[in-house]
Amino acid sequence: MTQTSPTADTRRVMLTVAEAADELAVTERFIRTLISEGQLRAVKVGTRVVRIRRTDLDDLLRPARVVPRLGRR
Repeated sequence: MTQTSPTADTRRVMLTVAEAADELAVTERFIRTLISEGQLRAVKVGTRVVRIRRTDLDDLLRPARVVPRLGRR
């Protein structure tokens, strides 16, 4: 039998724009800007409802891998 941590059970898979903004401590407008610029993926449900996958929000926070250039100073 596998057990999951309590935090895994409370974390929702899909977030609203407001929930995503709360998690990042930014405004809803900033989240919508990220979506419109293609930096944050979102799913539109119906005509007005937007949901963001938690994995997409986590990917936004994951730092990009920077490979240093050798031989240039």
